[in-house]
Amino acid sequence: MRHNGHIRQRSKDSFEIRYNLGNDPLTGKRRTVTTTIKGERKEAEKELRRLLRSLDTNEHVEPNKIRVGDYLTQWLDASRSQVSPKTHERYTELINHFLIEALGGSYLTKLDAYSIQQAYNKWETSGRKDGKRGGLAPRTRLHIHRVFRTALKRAVKLRLISYNPADDVIAPKVRKSTITTLNVEQSAVLLKALQDKNSRMYWPVLLAITTGMRRGEIVALRWQNVDFENRTIRVVESIEQVGTKLRVKAPKTETTRAVTMSDYTFEELKAWKENQAKELANLGVKVTEDTFVCGRSWDGGVLKPDSLSAEFRVAIREIPDIPVIRFHDLRHSHATQLLKLGIHPKIAQERLGHSTITTTIDLYSHVVETMQTDAVSKLDSAYRPVMKAQADRNPKLG
Repeated sequence: MRHNGHIRQRSKDSFEIRYNLGNDPLTGKRRTVTTTIKGERKEAEKELRRLLRSLDTNEHVEPNKIRVGDYLTQWLDASRSQVSPKTHERYTELINHFLIEALGGSYLTKLDAYSIQQAYNKWETSGRKDGKRGGLAPRTRLHIHRVFRTALKRAVKLRLISYNPADDVIAPKVRKSTITTLNVEQSAVLLKALQDKNSRMYWPVLLAITTGMRRGEIVALRWQNVDFENRTIRVVESIEQVGTKLRVKAPKTETTRAVTMSDYTFEELKAWKENQAKELANLGVKVTEDTFVCGRSWDGGVLKPDSLSAEFRVAIREIPDIPVIRFHDLRHSHATQLLKLGIHPKIAQERLGHSTITTTIDLYSHVVETMQTDAVSKLDSAYRPVMKAQADRNPKLG
C-alpha cells in the first residue's frame, strides 16, 4: 500500500504534518496521524519523508506523549522481576536521582543524542548528591549510561521510539582501577594479629584469604557445607543485603562449587567448630549442621554482609604495616597469591567461582603478564644447556 500525507502551516514557525496509516484491520476505518514540527517548512518536509519511509520499512513509531520520566518509572517496575533486589535498588537510585531529574520532562519521542550528551557532560563537573563539589565518578556515570541505554533499548522493542539515541552518545570512560592486595607475608601478619587479639574477624578473614570466597558466600556458609572428610568447602549459597533486609540466593554465577581447604584452614576450622559449640552452649544455643560458620557471637545467627565489612575496616586499621584494604580485596589477594606461585589460572577460576577463565585472566592480567615473563625465563633456562650440549658435540652448529 502506498502511504501519503500533507503539510499545513499553522503559524510562522510551526507546521502540521498529517499522514495516513491505512485502514484499521478491526474497524476498517481509515487511520491518520497528526504531529507538529517547529521550524522551517523544509524541516517539516524532511520529517514527513522520514515518517512515510518508516511506514514502508515497517519501522514506524506512532507519535506519543510519553515523557522520559514516566517511561523510566514503568520500566523500573517491569524490570523488578528480571534482576536481583540489589541490582534493582541500584537502578532505582540512578534513575530517580539522576536520569529523571535531568531528562525526565522530555517527551520520549523527542529525546535525542545531543540532549543525553549534554546531561552526561554536566555530570562530569557537577551533580553529586552528597552536596560536595565536583562531578560524578566515571564509574557512576558509566552505570547511568548502561541503565539508560538498556531502558531505551526496550522502548525500541515496544515501538515507542524508532531508534535508541543513547547508542549515539560518547560513553564515559573508566580507567581500570589498581587492585590492592596482600602478599603471603602480609596475609600471615594479618591473620596472626587477629588471632592474638582473639578477634572474631579471624574466621571470615581466614576463609577469604585462603579460599577466595566472596563476602556473601562467607556469611552464608554453614557447617553442613564444610566437608572435613574430603577437606572441601561447598559454596552453595550467598547472602545479599538490600538496605537492612537480607535474602539468600545462589552464588554469583548461579553454580555451586567445591573449594579444597589447605591443611592450615582445615585444622583451624576443625578447632573452631569445637570452640564455637562451647561458646554458644554457654549461651544456651546448640550448634547444628545448619549453624553459620561465621555467625553472630551472641546467638550464632547470620552476620550481615555490611556489618562484616564495617568490622573489618576497623580491625585492619589497628594493625601496623598492613595496607588498609577492603574485605573484598582479601579475595583478590588469594587469587594473586595463587597466580604468583605459578598455579594455573584455570585452578584460580574454579576456586574463585568465575564463569569463565577469561574473567580471571582479564581481572588479574598484571599477574598473568608476570607469569609469562617467568615462563619464558624457565624456558630459556631449559634450552641453554641443551643447545650448549649440541654445540659441544657439533662445533659447526655453534
